[in-house]
Amino acid sequence: MSIDEAKINPVPWRKCEDLNRYAIATNVPVTLDGKTVIADRVVKTACPHNCYDTCGLLVYVKDEKVIKIEGDPDHPITQGTLCLKAMANVQKINSPDRVKYPMLRVGERGEGKFKRISWEEAMDYMVSKIRTIIDTYGSEAIMEYGYSGNREYMAKAVSARLWNLLGATKLVGSFCVLSGISGSQCSVGSQNTMVPDIWADNAEVIMMVGLNPTATHPHVFPYLYRAMERGAKLIVVDPCVTGVASKAHIHLRPRPGTDGAMALGMIRWIIKNDLHDKEYIRNHTVGFEGLKELVEPWTPEYTEEITTIPKEQIIEAARLYATHKSHMSCGCGQQRYSNGHQVQRALASLAAVCGHIGKEYGTYEFVNNLGFPGFEGFMQTANVAVPKGARIKKTRMVNISTVATAMLNADPPIKGIISWRGGLISQQPYVDYTLEAVKQLDMFVVIEQFMTDDTDWADLVLPGCHFLEQYGLHTSYWHHYNQTLVPVCQPYYEAVPDLEIFEELGRRLGFEEYFPRTRIGLDYIRMLVGMNTDVDAATSPRGPALVDEKWSPSIPYKDGKFNTPSGKFEFYSSVMEERGKQFPGDYYPLPHFVEPEESVRATPELAAKYPLCIVSQHPSYRCHSQFYNLPWIQEIEGPAKIHINAKDAEARGIKDGDKVRIFNDRGELKNILAAVSIIVKPGVVELNSGMWVKLGGSVNVLTSLSQGGPRDTLKEKGIMTEYNALYDGNTTGYFNTLVQVEKMQEVTER
Repeated sequence: MSIDEAKINPVPWRKCEDLNRYAIATNVPVTLDGKTVIADRVVKTACPHNCYDTCGLLVYVKDEKVIKIEGDPDHPITQGTLCLKAMANVQKINSPDRVKYPMLRVGERGEGKFKRISWEEAMDYMVSKIRTIIDTYGSEAIMEYGYSGNREYMAKAVSARLWNLLGATKLVGSFCVLSGISGSQCSVGSQNTMVPDIWADNAEVIMMVGLNPTATHPHVFPYLYRAMERGAKLIVVDPCVTGVASKAHIHLRPRPGTDGAMALGMIRWIIKNDLHDKEYIRNHTVGFEGLKELVEPWTPEYTEEITTIPKEQIIEAARLYATHKSHMSCGCGQQRYSNGHQVQRALASLAAVCGHIGKEYGTYEFVNNLGFPGFEGFMQTANVAVPKGARIKKTRMVNISTVATAMLNADPPIKGIISWRGGLISQQPYVDYTLEAVKQLDMFVVIEQFMTDDTDWADLVLPGCHFLEQYGLHTSYWHHYNQTLVPVCQPYYEAVPDLEIFEELGRRLGFEEYFPRTRIGLDYIRMLVGMNTDVDAATSPRGPALVDEKWSPSIPYKDGKFNTPSGKFEFYSSVMEERGKQFPGDYYPLPHFVEPEESVRATPELAAKYPLCIVSQHPSYRCHSQFYNLPWIQEIEGPAKIHINAKDAEARGIKDGDKVRIFNDRGELKNILAAVSIIVKPGVVELNSGMWVKLGGSVNVLTSLSQGGPRDTLKEKGIMTEYNALYDGNTTGYFNTLVQVEKMQEVTER
């Protein structure tokens, strides 16, 4: 595609800058397919997809076309290496299947029939629809839907500026991580991660829980191998056999949703064998006596009964963790259940009982606050989202983990949604239920790069920019470095950067003074974090920049002080106690164990009908619903597969490679390939997350509406007037799902 083709039908109000100012080099020879090509410029940026590593990138551009992506060798953490997803962005940004211009629906919703229209017509459509909905139902009938397709925060703050000015319903919460964060926050306070060199060089035991770095965190491996090569032991907690689990000295495989029970059993054994750190507990914690009483029933035998982990393994892991210099790193898998917040509290408590927090050799870590930069003040969201001088009214909030429930029950109703950076239909649980909610909308606008499940149901589709075509602020939720996202090339076709879509819509809705045409993305980034970090030092041709210790300490909790009401680690959480007096949910102040809402023990009658628990790992070659439509990825990953244990397969007459049906009362998936293996235990099956519904492999056709706590917003119909993300959660309980699997041939013969 030539530069002229890239600018076909340019959008009059789309900004066009000289991007050479971000070049680290110009006129650079690069070899492609055995031929030397001269790139016009090379630009530094970072990958904002939703994984831990936030890799440094070098992007080569010729004639405003991205021709090559490679890792930035100067990035201190990612050091020039990339995963396939990052490299595949060359194919993604250049895909001929991209949405190239605005399109208006001409068929029925769900048919995917559209006609091309101009941006002027698209803006007129949105303005007219929004005004009509507000005149009829009020401003709270409008809401945005978005999440982590591009996880950066700057454009989200700009969109929040518009919705605040308009008085729209606010979307809050999480469907992937806030359950764990709330549990962790109520235990240790601020969330921080250790500089990996420290534990890599000093820890004697590394314990990884619910973390699959093979797929989501590959740059941890050099540190892990460095530790293991000098003799450190690795404990992995995961019901599935993963790449990192295959390297473990001890692989604990709990029944899905029972990681918290495992932690309580380990705590009891450690206390009973006098291996707990009494001095640390006395000086730096509160509530130990309550915890000690709580864990009394959790004998090795009872823990084995609940978790299915052999008691010998539980004891050996507890002994190893308690008696060595140990570091614990937690992922997100263990908290995607209705009990996720208490699971995380139990894991943090295990670390505190042993005194393995804030030490020179290791700590307890879940996520880094930098990955959620508004939590602790590194990012001053209000500087952008709440413009000075504007009258902003308080509006209701909708929790994203229960968004369909809110859409079906809100009064006044939710009638208009603009969806961007998130798959409302494919990523929410119980797809049929979500579709019923979408059908009741008067306006469903989707900003997208490709024709997805959401676009098929949209009234208006707008061409979204690839992250390489726009600015962004995306700090890592693992490491401590920041690289500003800058546009490396002009937007392709008629695609418009997300922030500019919301700016222009705001102007046309009467808020022109709050969206000056001269302001660019970098200006907004300065407004958000310029008071706390050197933005220029993190912006190409410079960067990445190390974030100050104030915001991301090298050794979290080193001084034994915690950002909790007591100033100590809280086994007994006073915050949980107080929130529980105000809101429905499981705010029990000690980390007790409760069965997942849908499981073989909690719902035995349902389990008799659907005896298999289905879990969904993040695939190595996709980021949620992204990338599978690319030829490179399809060639490597192949069709959707369900992993099933050999015993369960044999009982059903299923052989490796057979096509199977997966089903429960919520839906069914047909013609999924069976992968018979030891990856999962008997009673457990695994189907990777993120597949589009229309491609036939979306696990969310089957998943329940259950959510991780502590707050039970389902009882509030997903609608709130007060909410604290750090203390209320939530997470969608994707893994609280039971299914049955049968061979497709059996279905055909009926």
